Amino acid sequence: YGAYATYGSRDASEPGESSYESYASYGSRDPYKAYEAYEAYASYERPFGPGARSFAAGSLRPRLDALRQLVGLSRTRLDGRTLAGAGRVLDEATARGRHPLGHTVVALAGATGSGKSTLFNALAGAPLSECGIRRPTTAAPLSCAWTDHADGLLDRLGIPHADRRRPAYPYDPALRGLVLLDLPDHDSAAPGHRDRVDRLLGLVDAVVWVVDPEKYADAVLHERYLRPLAGYAEVTFVVLNQVDRLPGDAADQVLDDLRRLLDEDGLALGEHGEPGAAVLALSALTGEGVGELREMLGGLAAECGAAERRLAADVDGTTARLRPQYVADGAPAGFTGRARAEFEDRLAEAAGRGGDRT
Repeated sequence: YGAYATYGSRDASEPGESSYESYASYGSRDPYKAYEAYEAYASYERPFGPGARSFAAGSLRPRLDALRQLVGLSRTRLDGRTLAGAGRVLDEATARGRHPLGHTVVALAGATGSGKSTLFNALAGAPLSECGIRRPTTAAPLSCAWTDHADGLLDRLGIPHADRRRPAYPYDPALRGLVLLDLPDHDSAAPGHRDRVDRLLGLVDAVVWVVDPEKYADAVLHERYLRPLAGYAEVTFVVLNQVDRLPGDAADQVLDDLRRLLDEDGLALGEHGEPGAAVLALSALTGEGVGELREMLGGLAAECGAAERRLAADVDGTTARLRPQYVADGAPAGFTGRARAEFEDRLAEAAGRGGDRT
């Protein structure tokens, strides 16, 4: 530990010892230590952790600032319930912004028997989550982090230390920065399970919905969860698991029907090229298709942009809900002159359209 821990105390401008290679060589005979050396280097290069950057560096910050100003201007004109959603978005952006965007939190969500725990284990390369015939299998959310710097994020998510796992090592470098959660079943009859799922779905950066051939068309799944996620397609994955149970070309038929349902939910690729949710078929049990999902998640983690896209979708949703409070029948509602112009400007900026009031 000491050989690479001292790296953080050095000035990056010092010659000789200031390169990753010199520290990675410390663990050249031990893959786990080599990975730790890489993490130490990445954390030093980017003080808040691997791949860290702040919302201030992207396009989201001015939109959040505009939304905050809009809420401030509206407090004396709108009731608290109307502004509560915007307040939650701003609070969440502030809380998420305290943690590195180089860490990408992805939740595996699904119904009882969908096989998400088996998929969790397949991605981790180790039997971390209990799988079996007992239902519900996953009583509490579990985490698996491809980083040694995720404790702050996991504390925020409320994942106890006893439920934090590590993937098989040496860590897959393609998944560096990924924090994967195995959520309880969203349809569980056990008290509190659905509440835990709903709370975490509001906090994670991206979601992988795991469905099976029997319940992929379940009305509760689509009406309660997938349809409201229409604005979050860029950070949504839908995987048809257990395709090993389907004979012949049945898997293709079920996948086509799943895509049709997602199109109705508003999650499919738009006709003008708008992003759609990633959809694929796999078998967590046999490993078929798991590599493709792993590659997608690795790409998502490497981009370091999921948290910002998720929060941008939150801002989109809240500005769309607020707009009728300021504009009615194509004309500004209840405001005149300077006040009206200021409200319109803030709303347009929050919606990502600059000062365009059209």
